[in-house]
This record gives sequence, C-alpha cells and structure tokens, in this order.
Amino acid sequence: MPEPTKKTESAVTEKTKSVSVASSSTSTSRTQFSTQTVHTTKKVVTKTEHTQKTTVLVDNVVKESKVEHSVTSGGSEVKFESKIQEERKALTSGDGAASASKAAASAAVTAEQKTQAVSTQQKEEKTQPVTPQAKEPKSEAVPKQVKGVTAGEAASFSDEEEPHAGSPQPPGGDIPSTDRKDSVWSLPEGAPEEADKHKDSEKSSLFIEKPESGSVTVGGDITFTCKVEAKDLLRKPTVKWLKGKWMDLASKAGKHLQLKETFDRFTKTYTFDMHIIKAKENFAGNYRCEVTYKDKFDTCSFDLEVIATGDSAAPAIDIRSAFKRSGEAQDAGELDFSGLLKRREIKVEEEPDIDVWELLKNAKPSDYEKIAFQYGITDLRGMLRRLKKMKRVEKKSEAFAKKLEPAYQIDKGGRVRFSVEVTDPTVELKWYKNGQEIRPSGKYIFEHKGNERILFINNCNLADDAAYEVRAGNEKCSTELFVREPPVTITKELEDTSTYCGERVELVCEVSEADANVKWFKNGEELLNEPRSRYRLKADGKRHILIIEDANKSDNATYSVMTTGGQSAAQLKVDLRPLKVLTPLTDMTVNLGKEINLKCEISENVSGKWYKNGLPVQGSDRVKIYHKGRIHRLTIDNALVEDEGDYVFVPDLYSVKIPSKVHIIDPPRIHWDALNYPDNTVTVVAGTKLRLEVPISGEPAPKVIWSRGEKWITETGGRMRAESFPDCALLVIDIAEKDDTGMYTMLVKNEAGQASAEIKIKVVDTPDPPPQPIVSEVGEDWCIMHWDPPAYDGGCPILGYYIERKKKQSSRWMRLNFDLCKETTFEPKKMIEGVAYEVRVFAVNSIGASKPSLPSKAFVPLAVTSPPTMLTVDEVTDSTVTMKWRPPDHIGAAGLDGYVVEYCYEGGAPNKKKKPDFTEKELDVLVENVTQFGPQLCGALSAKTTKAEKNKIWADIQAKVNAVGGNNRSVADIKKKWLELKKQTKDKLADQEEKEPGADEAGSTAPDLTPLEKRVENMIKLEQLEGLPGMDDDLDDLLDEGAGDMKPFTEEELNVLVENVDKCGPKLFSPETSKKEKEKMWKDIQNKINAVGGNNRSIEDIKRAWRNLKKKTKAKLAKLRTLHPEKDKDETAQETIPEHDQLTNLEKRVEAILQIKGMDMDDIVEEVPEEAEEWIVANPELTDKTRYTITGLPTGAKIYVRVKAVNAAGESEPKLHPQPILIKEIIEPPKIRVPHHLKQTYIKKVGEAVNIVVPFQGKPRPKVSWKKEGKDIDMSDINIRNSEYDTILFIRKAERSHSGNYDLKVIVENLQDTASIEIQIVDRPGPPLSVHIVDVWGENVALEWKPPKDSGNANITGYTVQKADKKTMEWFTVLEHYHRTSATISDLVIGNEYFFRVFSENMCGLSETATRTINSAKIEKEGKPYKPPDYHDFNFTEAPRFTHPLINTVAVAGYNTTLNCSVRGNPKPKITWMKNKIIIQDNPRYRMFSNQSVCTLEIRKPSSYDAGTYTCKAVNNLGEAELDCKLEVKVTQ
Repeated sequence: MPEPTKKTESAVTEKTKSVSVASSSTSTSRTQFSTQTVHTTKKVVTKTEHTQKTTVLVDNVVKESKVEHSVTSGGSEVKFESKIQEERKALTSGDGAASASKAAASAAVTAEQKTQAVSTQQKEEKTQPVTPQAKEPKSEAVPKQVKGVTAGEAASFSDEEEPHAGSPQPPGGDIPSTDRKDSVWSLPEGAPEEADKHKDSEKSSLFIEKPESGSVTVGGDITFTCKVEAKDLLRKPTVKWLKGKWMDLASKAGKHLQLKETFDRFTKTYTFDMHIIKAKENFAGNYRCEVTYKDKFDTCSFDLEVIATGDSAAPAIDIRSAFKRSGEAQDAGELDFSGLLKRREIKVEEEPDIDVWELLKNAKPSDYEKIAFQYGITDLRGMLRRLKKMKRVEKKSEAFAKKLEPAYQIDKGGRVRFSVEVTDPTVELKWYKNGQEIRPSGKYIFEHKGNERILFINNCNLADDAAYEVRAGNEKCSTELFVREPPVTITKELEDTSTYCGERVELVCEVSEADANVKWFKNGEELLNEPRSRYRLKADGKRHILIIEDANKSDNATYSVMTTGGQSAAQLKVDLRPLKVLTPLTDMTVNLGKEINLKCEISENVSGKWYKNGLPVQGSDRVKIYHKGRIHRLTIDNALVEDEGDYVFVPDLYSVKIPSKVHIIDPPRIHWDALNYPDNTVTVVAGTKLRLEVPISGEPAPKVIWSRGEKWITETGGRMRAESFPDCALLVIDIAEKDDTGMYTMLVKNEAGQASAEIKIKVVDTPDPPPQPIVSEVGEDWCIMHWDPPAYDGGCPILGYYIERKKKQSSRWMRLNFDLCKETTFEPKKMIEGVAYEVRVFAVNSIGASKPSLPSKAFVPLAVTSPPTMLTVDEVTDSTVTMKWRPPDHIGAAGLDGYVVEYCYEGGAPNKKKKPDFTEKELDVLVENVTQFGPQLCGALSAKTTKAEKNKIWADIQAKVNAVGGNNRSVADIKKKWLELKKQTKDKLADQEEKEPGADEAGSTAPDLTPLEKRVENMIKLEQLEGLPGMDDDLDDLLDEGAGDMKPFTEEELNVLVENVDKCGPKLFSPETSKKEKEKMWKDIQNKINAVGGNNRSIEDIKRAWRNLKKKTKAKLAKLRTLHPEKDKDETAQETIPEHDQLTNLEKRVEAILQIKGMDMDDIVEEVPEEAEEWIVANPELTDKTRYTITGLPTGAKIYVRVKAVNAAGESEPKLHPQPILIKEIIEPPKIRVPHHLKQTYIKKVGEAVNIVVPFQGKPRPKVSWKKEGKDIDMSDINIRNSEYDTILFIRKAERSHSGNYDLKVIVENLQDTASIEIQIVDRPGPPLSVHIVDVWGENVALEWKPPKDSGNANITGYTVQKADKKTMEWFTVLEHYHRTSATISDLVIGNEYFFRVFSENMCGLSETATRTINSAKIEKEGKPYKPPDYHDFNFTEAPRFTHPLINTVAVAGYNTTLNCSVRGNPKPKITWMKNKIIIQDNPRYRMFSNQSVCTLEIRKPSSYDAGTYTCKAVNNLGEAELDCKLEVKVTQ
C-alpha cells in the first residue's frame, strides 16, 4: 500500500457514511467501504487502485461486527459505523435467506466501483472454494433496502426481481416500490438535488399539458407531447428531452427519434413533440422533459414501456450482442443510455457455444454483475429486463421431475454423484462434459433406480472441474463441478544466510507436493521470474530455490515463500570484503599542455569515482577514466590551468579515499593578437572611459607593469590607473582626453620569465555642430536648404549629415534621412502646407554625430491653388456678361482668398498702347537664363522636367527680365521673343550655308552673327544634338490653354492637311504674306479637311494638328541621327533600322516639306494672340463668390474671359474660356415649370396658409400675371411676389372663397406661356339632416339620416353615431367612420330608453355639431324571447386589386414628386415599391405610406438618376397584383 502523503487539508475526498447489512449465523455476507486510503486488518481485505480509491471488504459479517470504523490518510481521519441488522424471518428456505443477505450486502457497492469490485471478486473466487449451497438458490426473498446509503451507493436488483409464486412478502411492507421500470439499481428517496429541482418546478410551473406515460410494441411508433403557455413569455422557452437522469436526446435525433416544435398564434401556446419511430426494447425506461425560461424551471417525468413480441422473447438471441454498447454513432437515433459512457470500442470475442442465458437463469442475483462483466455485457438493465421476462414465461420441465443442482464441489481425489429424476422411465438420457458426450468407463459409472438417473465420477482431479449437462430429448439441465485441491504445506523451512558482495546466493525450501504453485516475496513484495531480473526462481520437484546473482547490499532483506498451506521466511545479510590500497596515487607537477596521468591499485575489483576539489570528475574527449580489474587510472590530455587541484579516488561501497595533488606551471605571455587591433593602435572617443583588457597567461599568475615613455603608471585611484588579474592586464582611463594620445608599454613577468608589448592609444571626438542652415526656397510641401561644413571634424573625416525637422510650436524633432546625406544641400518633403517648420543639421563622422546646429529660421510651406474649374457663361446682356465657375479642385492649406476676373477684346481694344521693344539688357538676361536652364528646357533633361517645373523656370526668367527692364513683360511675351531670336539666327545660318556649301558644321558660324545670336546658336546646336523639340511645347500650352478635348485626326484628314501645306507652304509661312491672306489659305484648308472627314474642324484644331505632326517628325529624325547615324551616309542602311524607328509615308512627306527654306520656321510664334497682352481686371477687389458680372462692355464686341484663384501664395494658373463671347443679349422663350404637386388639386384647410411657388425661365426678365377664374386677383387679400426665376402666390389665412382655378401667364416680348392651378379650401362639414328612428325590435334600433347640406367643400368620408341613456344623457360612441346613411344599433339594455345623434366627417374631421333624434327609443321586454335570424357569414376575403392605376409622371429635378394608386384586398395586402424591378428599401430618398387603401411613394428632390419604371406590388394570401408607371425627370438648364 502506498505511503499516504501529508497535506494540510483532508486527504480523504470521498467519505463513507454508516452502512447497514444483514447478519446471519448460518451464512456470510460481505460489506464494502470505499475511501481513498485505509488500514488493513485480518478480517478486512483492502484493495488500492491507481485512481487512489481503496475498497474495504468485510467477510463473514456477524452481529459482533457492529463496530465503529475509522479511515486515516495523512493527517485526516474519517469515522463511520457499520450497523448489523437481524435478518427478517422469511417463509423461504435457508438458501433463500443466504441469497437475500448476499443481495443486501451488494447494495453497499457504489455505482462507480461496481466494475472494479467484480474484477476483484473474480480473482478471489478463483483461489477460494465455493460451497455447493451457495450455488443452489431456488427461491429468493426481496431484501429491505439499505437505509442511510447515498443515491449513488444504493443499488440492488430488488426492483427487477419478482418474488416467486407462493413467497409472501415480509410484514410491514418493507419492500420498496420501484420508481422506474427500467432501473437495475433504484434510488430509495431520490437525490437531494432532484428533490430541490422538483420543488422549484412546483413553484414555477410552465407546463399546461405534460407528457403521459405510454407503452408501445417493438417496432411501433409513439409520440409524447407537452405544451407551454407563452402569454407571459417574451421569447421562446428552452425545452430539453432527457432519458434517465442526464442523457440529452437532442444529440440522438435520427431515424428512430424526431423532435418537433410548433407555435399557435391564436392560443399563444408552444407545442413540443417527441416522436419515437420503430421502438426497440432498449428504448423502454424513464424519460424527463425540462422547460426553462430565464429564472423559471419546470420538469415532468414519464415512462415508456416497450412490449416485446413473440419473436423478441425467443431464447435464440445472443445476449452478448444484444446488450453490448452501441458503436461509433452508426444510428444517431438509438436511445442507448450506456453508449454515452463509452471511452473506446472494445472488441469481445464471442463464444456462441456458451449459453449465457442459462448461466443467468441458474445464478444468484448477486452474481449477475460478475457474469455480465465476464462475458462482456455492459447493458445490465436491458439484460435484467430480458431475464425477468424469461423467468416470467419459464415453463415447468416435462422431461425432468428433478433437475441437477446448480453447482457441486468435491475435494481432489474424491467421488461425486450427479442425480436427476425423469418423468418417463423409458426416456434415453445422455451426459455431457463441456459439450463432449460421456461414455461409461471405470471413471464414469451410470446407475438407474426407477425414475432416478445417477452419474458417478471417481478419483476427481482438476481436469474434472467443468460444466456438465444431461439431455432428455430436446430438454436438458446443467450444473457445474468445482474440484478443490488440498493445501500445499512447507516441509523444509528457509534458513538465514550471510554472504559477501558479489557472491551467488541460493535460498532453498521444500513443499509437500511436487510442482506446486509457490510465491516468493522480498520484504512483502512478490518476486517474479522475469528475463532481466537478478532473481531467478527454480523448481526441482518438491524443492524450490531462489537464486541471487552477484549479491550486493541492496539484497539485505527478509525473503519469504508462501504456499496455499503455509509460509516460511529467512533473513539474508550481505557484507563487504575488507579493502587494501596496493598502489596509492602520487603528487604531480605538469607543464601547461602536457598530459596528466593518475593511477592507483586496490585489492578488490570494484568500481569507483574520481573527485577534483570535492567535485566529481566527468569523462570527456580530453578527460578519460579507465577501470580494468583492480587498477583505476585518470588521464587528462593537454593539461590546462583549470586542471590544477586536489584529486581523490573513492572506491564504491567503501569509505576509503586515495588523494593526489596536481600542480600546473607556465611562462608568461601577452595575447595581443586576440584583441584584433590594427597596428597595435587603440582608438578611444574623447570624454568616454577606456577600459583596455589585454589577455595574458602564465602560471603562476604573472605581475603586470604599465608605463608611458619613462613614466610608470602606479596610481590605483586616479583618472588613469593600471590593474592586474591572473588572466588579463587592465589599463583604465576614466575620462579620455586629447593629451592621452601616445605610446604605452606593458611588462609581464613571473618566476618562469617575462614578456612586453607596446600599445598606441589614439583619442578621437565627434565633430562640431554645423552652422545654422538656410532655407532658400519653399514650395507646397517642400523646401530647399543648405549649410556649411563644421569647423572641426573631430579628427575623422565627415561621413555625412543627418537632417531633422519639427513644427515651430512642437518640441519633437523628426529625422528626415536615415541614409547619410553626402552633400550640404537637402530638400525636405512631405510637409503640411500652411504649418511653420524649423530644420537643423547633425554632422557625422566615424565616432558619431555632432550636436545639432542652431535651428533655421521658421518657414511656412505654401502653394497656389489649382485653376478654377467649369468656367461657363451664365448670362449675356447688351452691356454685361455674367460668368460662373466652380472652385479649384485643390486649394491647399493657404486657403482661398478670392478670385480675379480678367477679360480682353478679340483683335485688341481701341487706342491700345503697344509695349516697347526688348532692350539689349532684357535680351541679354533672357538669353543668359535660357542658356542656364537649357538642359531642362530643350536638352537631355527636358523629358524628365515636368510642366510645372518648366513654368516655374519661365516665371523666374520673367521676374529677372522685368527687374531689368521694368516693362511688365508676360511669359508669353518672353517666349515669343525667344522664338523670334531663334528664327532670326536660323535664317542667318541658312544664308551662310548657301554661301559656303562645303563648309562643315563647326565652321558654319556667319561672320555677321552678333554675340547674342552666337549664344542662341549654341542653344540651337544643343537642341539638334540631343534630338528633342525646342520651345514648341511651351507655346502649344500657351495656345491650347482652355481648349477642350480634340478628337484625333483621321489618316485621310492628315493626308489632306499635309498635301495642302506642301502646296501652300512657302506662301503660307512667308513673312511677306499678309495676315488676311494667311487666314484665307487656312480657311481653304479647313473646308477641304471638313469635306473629307465631316468632323467640323476649326482652324485652331488644324494648326494644332500640323504642329503635332511636325514635332513628331522632328523628334524621330533626331532619334535617327543619334541611334543610326549611318542613315545619312548610306541609303541602303535604311533596311537595318527597326520598323518602329522608321518614318511613315506621311512623316516622310513632312520631312520633305521641312527641307524647304522657311518651312521649318516656328510658325507658331505669330499664332500667339496679341490680345493676351491686354488683360483687363474686371474686379478691383477680390470676390469670394463663384459668379461675377462684367459690366460696361460695348454691344457687339467679342471678349475673352479668364479667372484666377488667389491665396496667400499668389495667383493660380488662369482658367480661360475657350471661345470669345459676343456682347449681345439672347432672347430665351418663357417656360413655366409647374411643380408636380401643383398639377393636381391643391387642398388646404380653412385658416391655413397658402404658399405656392412656381418656377419659370425666360430672358429678358419675363412679365408675370395671375388671374382667378378669368378675373384679376384682389391684391388686398392675396399677396403675389415675382422674381427673375419664380413667382409666389401667398394667402396668410385661407378661406373657402379662395377656392377656384388660378391662371398664370409669363410673357417675354411677343412670346408667352400659361399654366392653370386649382386651389381647394376645405372645412368641417355640417351636421346630418333629419336623423330619425325607423324601427325598434328586441335589443336593436334602426336609424336613418340624410347627408349634411354643407359638405365643407370636401367629400363626406363617414359618420359617427353615438347613443345616450335618457336617465344619464351621457353619450357613448357606437359607430365610427361609418359610410352609410342608415345603421342598426344592437346590444342595447332592455328596459332603458335611448337617444341617438350623428356627426358628419370629412378630411377635416367631424362636424362641430350633431343631429339628434327627436324621439327616444325604449327597449321593451317582450314575453316571447327574440330569436335572431340565422345569417350566414359573408366571405369578405378577396385577392389584391388596384382600383386606381399609377399614372406616368414628369417631375422637375429638385422638387419632390409623388406616385399614387389605390388598392383593395382582404386580408390587407402588403405593399412593395420597386424601381426597375428592384425593391426599394432603407433608402432615405424615398418615403412610402398608405392611408385608407391609398398607396403613395414620395421621391424627395429627384434627379435624372431617379428616372425609370416604378412598380407597386400588392400581395396577400389569396394572390398578388402590380402596376407600373414611368417617371421622367427634367433637369432645368
């Protein structure tokens, strides 16, 4: 038994209560206690399992066994009492009483321990003899249930076993009733928690109908139903169906089980059904239904009885297959309770030759569990139910008058007698042993005495221990024979033995019989004859020997041998032999790196351990330990300093120590190479601490001396100090300074020698901070900064710079570059526009970064906005132009201060001043700056330079030119002048080539070129060499500004263009040709191109197409000269040029045109409009609106208009209107836009305000007039207000006289438009006329009345009828919204007298007064009871049907519109609106409502997107209907 562990808390987790069992002097019982740790006595057998549970079995319970027991585990103790009750006197035999006591004793076995208890009982019964009387119960009495045992511990078969006929029940009704029909172990009173649960269920009852118990035959169906009332429940309750105590049937739903739930909306009742299909026998049992809702709980139990058919009760069914647990969910509908307890599938080999039913029928109830466990039967309950039914239908044997006893027992060598009596003496009997027929012999003797048949078995041995049966025809009876062996005694006892370690030991004993079963024990633990064990068990006849090889001290113990008839014990003592040291260890002195060899010899061949300085020595590749016989050796290769020390060898099992000392010596060395310092130079940063550790070696530890020059470093506490350690020399400089730079000498020495080394120490520092950086340029989110290098680089080259940035109001700096910047300029980017920033710089060398420079002056990144968008003409009069536009797409952080509107006249204004020509200084500045930015404008960098960057360059050039000349030149003026210079230079160069045709390109400069033209010539060469177009791009942008997208020219149009330019080229581009002639030629080319393409090309489009074509051709020619220079030298090289680089046929024609003198001139120069120089600011002050009217313009003139956005960063690029605007007012016909809601009758109540807004359009401002019914409107009663775009009719307080048709007329000169609007002012109706009583009968009164004379200018929608008792005259409403003019009032009180009155009702409400009946109606009590006529209910249900269709509607964008229709149907149909067959839902733009079957869809502020087909769909249970209409949305211009 394991030793109990000590804990502060109780060691016993499961405490046993008092147990009561039955006592008898003639029979034995067994009581079982279950704890976790117990003591064992002679009478008590304990069993300890791996689950830490211990079972206590008390055999032979008698009256004296009534004692108090205690269980001790560690520091915990549990006490309980076993009560012995006197067995009740039953009218059964002694064997029956023994069976009853056995059954009562088994009730104490807990449900968790049954399987373990059965396995233990099987082991015990194999070794203990069984008396025949215990196997022969003929009748069984049901014992009283044990009192005081918990629900989990109380288990008996009493509720399954019925008393035999003629066996009366004990007096007093002590036999407990069975609560469950399928329970093998019944619960006496129910678990406490179950009682509490039932108690709670009574408090909160939820069931209104509970399932009732029922029965079904095997294979039949049955349904259990429960109902829960849901009137007070907010949600569905939770219902569980369970079998037994805890098995949830929801997981078993399948082909045998279905769960269903329904809800009745009228009765507010939930119905839950459990339907069992094709019931099986194992479905029988107790079921439970639980319903839970929040804190409420209710439960009810019911039973299911499965009635077996004749086939199901047949004994041919294999019990082991019938009651095994279900497999891996092959049928999810099986209600197998035990299937939930399965952990793994266990395959049990079936033995069909053994009839387990026969064993169970002839066995005691206490043995049922053992038999089930032995044959793999797990469904005990089902097995017992089947066995109970089999016993119930058991018939009396016809062949045997007396059968064999259930079991017989005989000693080995004895004689046994089997006897049966037959009813027919002539019947032939056959005897069988284990299924084999027995033949007569000397061992088996058969005798016949009348009807008695006897079988004698002589000299019984173990082979006769078997099952026997006798057969008479088809009937048989069986029994079992147990052969008991005599006990084996020990004839020769074990003897105490003493020996030495390593010897062989034999312990011998003799027994009374040869080959007997003998067990050996060592200190109470059994020894087994295992293959690798040091213990061997040998049997030689009656001698039994225990052999121990190589005995050691662990074999000191008490050894015992046990037989069935006795035991013997002896002591074994193992001692050590005396040890002698033959060769001791010697002290050694070894040089570093040599081998250490320690060797000793002892008298005994035992192992041992080596120790160094008290620690064990472990073997390794360098350290080797040898043991051969009595010699022990320790070898250490390549001795180290660490190997020095005291070594000791200690033999195992002895306290002897053999010591030795090892001493290691080594001359001093300086290991400078290990530090990896180049040239023995150590670099240290100034201000830091230098800790120079130089590895040294030597044994004993050498002494270290440091010196600098001739001065020894002896200080130990100053700033510079030297320290010495056994493995290194240390030089420390706490705060390094520049003066510490120099050569240092280190000297090491010991008794074996000395060594020295020289070390150079260099002190370096970080550089000084750079000067304050300067921000030279600022953009939208960038800036350009530069700085100077620091004055002192710290003794190391400057590797680069780090730049940091922060917001001015912040204190957190942000690093901008993680890679060092090598230059002294940097461009920070990604800054927030409009926020003030500061920047600073760090210098970095190999030591580190310097301190930061002073922050730069604060700067703010700002950028102009993008140009305004969507510039259009809003209105034109004879002297004004109104423009409107949209704000810029990108405004930026600088915001938007306003707009500047500029305009200029087409062809120039009268008396315009011409700007003076460029001066020499202006031209010089222009050429100088263009030359400076040549690569970006027309060189190799032109392709990489963005348009914005080029514009910025031209703006810089403009500022410099204007700063010199002061003539306020525009960018267009400067570009135009530059192109004139290029053209002038090219003409001179062309003249020079004609004069000197053989001159090469280097000497082509004409002598008459001015210095300025020579500089222009260099730019022309740069453009020609790098093969990129010149200034055409910039001028194209200038001309194309504000132009819309141009449709690409077709191949035919381009051919016509090139053909005509080739034809008219010399004259078209000649400076001698007048402008009017050039315009005429371009007009002819335009007509020819439009005749071919039909695209209505403008002259500007044609010129732009020619420039693009010329530019593309020149770019290809330049590329060919660069990549394929052989083209000009060899015409055949054209074939080797790739196809994509070759000129097309069209481009070849353009190339030929460009070869003509003057054809390659920049003709675009004269196309720059001159009026661009005379832009006039229309608004002296900025306007913040996006609409502006330019006034004071001459009628008939044409102007260009552009708008610029202005902010703190300046003016944006202008947005130019693409076409000139003619100053002449345009007449627009009048058009009235009547809102949709005014196209129908406009209804208002009396007293409400009328506000009608009708938009219209027309130019000039239209004249508006209103009339009512063809007459002028009284302006004192009705207010009318007109504007340029709409007219408003307003009535502050409407009256019924304001109803009628109102005509609106809008006139523009001789044009007009009219519209008519109907206004209806409604009021409450008058009372009905002449309400009178038509008839009175029974409890009913018939009334009639006439409609009111005044309907309130609206349709009468219904009537309200009220009644009043004459006694009280209190009025009560009996009918509301009643549509007819006659009504019958019912359910009046007999004996009372009533007056009635009626109110009229329209859309404004009820009439102010009501009409009352003149006479009263008295309800008389008649002698004969009134029998109302039998009316058949009228079916008012009908499918949906639209009574008013949807109408196609035209709506005005921005004004609400509605779609209306009416529908009828019963039940009330569900209305769904769809747009283009898509359901409209959760859209705030649409509002759907229905009032008295009128369905309305309101569309709020529709746009063109809302146009489409709208569908109204009505659906109820009888059908559906739908209507379509189209909605058109017109957008006002």
